[in-house]
Amino acid sequence: MVFWNQIKDRISKTKDLTALTTSDLIGNGITAAMWLYLASIMDTQSYGELHFMLSIVGVAYLLSLFGSQTTITVYTSKNLKLESTLYSITFFGGLVSALVIALLFSRLDMSLLVFGFIINDLAIAYLIGAKEYSKYAKYILTQKFLSVILCISFYYAAGNIGIIHGLFISYLPFVVIIYKRFKETKINFAELKPRMGFVVNNYAINLSGIFRVNVDKILVGSFLGLSLLGNYALASQIYTIFMTIPYIMMKYLLPDDARGSSNLKLKKLTMVIVILISVFGIFILPILIPLVLPKYTDAIELVQIMSIGIIPATLGLILSSKLLGTEKSKHVLIGRWISAITMVGGILLFGSTFGTIGLASTFVLSNTLNVVYIFISSYFKQK
Repeated sequence: MVFWNQIKDRISKTKDLTALTTSDLIGNGITAAMWLYLASIMDTQSYGELHFMLSIVGVAYLLSLFGSQTTITVYTSKNLKLESTLYSITFFGGLVSALVIALLFSRLDMSLLVFGFIINDLAIAYLIGAKEYSKYAKYILTQKFLSVILCISFYYAAGNIGIIHGLFISYLPFVVIIYKRFKETKINFAELKPRMGFVVNNYAINLSGIFRVNVDKILVGSFLGLSLLGNYALASQIYTIFMTIPYIMMKYLLPDDARGSSNLKLKKLTMVIVILISVFGIFILPILIPLVLPKYTDAIELVQIMSIGIIPATLGLILSSKLLGTEKSKHVLIGRWISAITMVGGILLFGSTFGTIGLASTFVLSNTLNVVYIFISSYFKQK
């Protein structure tokens, strides 16, 4: 009987991982193709302008995200009914952020996209925490297919504004999940109060992501020009594609780490795959980019150097997952802020002096310092 239960558990885990991996690979492949296609029909300046606007929306969305994806995933895994409480705080923050964008930039489309990003993040966090991977696959693939169809169609109709409209509409199916969680869980600030340390730490970790994912592009566009930002945005998009496998593994590992399961073999396999991807980025992509995207040859050096950065970034995710799963987020928080400060300082100091090489080297250095800090702090904590 015990043996049979072990077999069923192994089959279930394999099925879950397959559903998560397949949906994310297909979904990210579809959107990657969309962004590469858009890059091919736009010049570097227009592509840079688009990512400048998306980065402003990204800052507003991350500032609003009090109920971070990690927080909701961990508490859902532990069957703590805090979704409505965290959702309500996050949506209030989103309303404030959207109003600020509307006032500063007079752009309702950008304000709406803030809510699109929030809805997507909160819904996905619940599905992963609940380990509803089949439902996750259906929603994520629906959103990806919608984004491709709508963004490309609307781009030809209205330019960059059309892409923002298309993205917002593609996130609307996730409203169903948010509505159900509000219906099935109650707002309970008393239950949240004793857990505020973990929640606030995760919020601060999210804020550090602003500098890595959004503020870096705003700084590059503001100080180094939209054309260079276009090349940097393309390199960042390729880096995001390369990080697909590590992020899939993080989604799968975090609920297990929260339940006390190690999955050491899967972590080692992830690192092997990432090293092979890095080699591909360094040696093969420089041959392919001039053939596929001839306007973006200035991005080749960026791609080569940033490909190295996926190795420390993945190791950082694996170490962080173990800490976050046990609600020990202090060192993850410090590591992410070391990375964020390094990124901002490097762009300002080295970007203007060394151009693309300075930007890419700063990117790798920020990833490396993050993982070095987390590793050292974890090692001394264990000793």
